[in-house]
Amino acid sequence: MVDGWMGDDWFHFGAFRQQGLDYFPEQTAARGGGKPIVREGYDDYENFLRAGSAGDFAKTGGLEQLPFWRKLTEHPAYDEFWQEQALDKTMAAQPLKVPTMWIQGLWDQEDMWGAIHSYLAVEPKDSSNTMNFLVMGPWRHSGVNYDGTTLGPMKWNGDTALEFRRDVLKPFFDQYLKEGAAKADTPPVLIYNTGENHWDRFKAWPLACETGCATTSKPLYLTAGFGLSFSAPSGDVKAAAGFDEYVSDPAKPVPYIPRPVRDAAWGTWLLTDQRFVADRPDVLTYTTPVLTEPLRISGAPVVHLVASTSGSDSDWVVKLIDVFPDEVPSRPEMGGYELSVAMDIFRGRYRESFSAPKAIAANTPLTYKFVLPTTNHVFLPGHRVMVQVQSSWFPLYDRNPQTYVPNIFFAKPQDYVKATQRVYHATGAASFIDLPVVPAK
Repeated sequence: MVDGWMGDDWFHFGAFRQQGLDYFPEQTAARGGGKPIVREGYDDYENFLRAGSAGDFAKTGGLEQLPFWRKLTEHPAYDEFWQEQALDKTMAAQPLKVPTMWIQGLWDQEDMWGAIHSYLAVEPKDSSNTMNFLVMGPWRHSGVNYDGTTLGPMKWNGDTALEFRRDVLKPFFDQYLKEGAAKADTPPVLIYNTGENHWDRFKAWPLACETGCATTSKPLYLTAGFGLSFSAPSGDVKAAAGFDEYVSDPAKPVPYIPRPVRDAAWGTWLLTDQRFVADRPDVLTYTTPVLTEPLRISGAPVVHLVASTSGSDSDWVVKLIDVFPDEVPSRPEMGGYELSVAMDIFRGRYRESFSAPKAIAANTPLTYKFVLPTTNHVFLPGHRVMVQVQSSWFPLYDRNPQTYVPNIFFAKPQDYVKATQRVYHATGAASFIDLPVVPAK
């Protein structure tokens, strides 16, 4: 964990990851390890919903006795408490004297922020390109330590974790820690290509070619009729076709995995087939036509969402998805599979400032800009690109009451209200995702 507020264990852009509340008593309630919070029922979706706010659920487990929980609830915004803990900021202020390798899983369900942002913070100091190294494999949290042949439904070309440990990590350690060891052939960037199923070795990141080829930002626009296009939409923002809308009801939040929600699915939830929510009335789904040529993205997609809410606060979840062909003869179970490539959540009250939350002006189109996790993926011919937009991701993240309150941890039942959400796709109010597109090999 590098930045607990921006995108690791505790928050993602201000939305609290309440599914991790068991970690508080397990780590701090008893010497040698405490016990998780006792549940009333089998389904955590129902358990968290019945409790109310994240603070109410924590109270049922006695977390008010734990100092770190109290400290966290005192600092819901990105103030000095969080900023001074952020390791990437610390690393940026230090001289680079020790060869450093940052290792991360591309589907790390807990700490997706840390390694890549630390690498980027240190990279300007590596003028010789021989001291700062990045590895991103097709792994879950800590997956580098285990079998790397599969992850969820995905089958990789060999044991990717073993290959890295044997062929890259051990020679790297040997070079610097064993006298007389040979110089390792350590690429500055080693990242798995999750669409074409192989390792890529690069000289820099987010540059994604060997020489002279920089990543190009290419906007992928949401369009009328629930389409996606690389051409900007046209039309009057006031026209009926200028937006799509849905009602976000805190009493019926969108689940992050199919119910019942249990810990058994935790390690691979990021690869869950997103068809289980695609037809919900409170999820907007946009799709390209079937691709006729490969589309490669290598870097961090950036969301530019133009949206409004009838409430005074709101969460926005955006998912970038690879839709497999309707039929996959070699693996029939993958027919039509909706695989998440990059997705994240943004709490609307932080649109203008992470440290100074502010109520949202009701029924006003506003731009929400945030980065999705880094990816190195090829959408293959025959596949489609999909974008989903929703306003809850439960119970992984606490519910936004959609009424502005000073501290969402302590929101009351009457604060939770339905809100009409609009996502715009018209001239002057175009929603899009900037894709880091590079030529496909």
